[in-house]
Amino acid sequence: MDNFLLDTNAVLDFLKGEDKITTIFNIKLKDKNKFVSEITRMELLGYPDITSEEEETIDQFLSLVEILPCDEIVVKRVIQLRRMTKRLKLPDALIAATAIEYQLILVSRDKVFSLSILGLKLINPDTKIIHTNHVHPPQ
Repeated sequence: MDNFLLDTNAVLDFLKGEDKITTIFNIKLKDKNKFVSEITRMELLGYPDITSEEEETIDQFLSLVEILPCDEIVVKRVIQLRRMTKRLKLPDALIAATAIEYQLILVSRDKVFSLSILGLKLINPDTKIIHTNHVHPPQ
């Protein structure tokens, strides 16, 4: 069974009811295990102008998914990815590393993930691309 890691933009677009991401949630992700990284939780709830209603909506959503920690194996993969891909910012490297290490398919609109990132499986709602590269263990 496929399992999915949701990037921050995928969660926000879903909560806004955006058509493309809602379709993916209703078709590809229906009855599948869904996860977010700890960094996604921080990004969602750490927005400076978040309202109490938005926070409640986000908390409700987060209660329906599993939040994955940034553990040592993820940290090692982040370091490897940052060394290999200069355009990958730290939060994006954390997301990619989490997807790779937990063997999840990343759902994201972020174009940076369309780079060749070894081991990353990606669904981009805008391009409908599922992108996969072979995995190399962290050094």
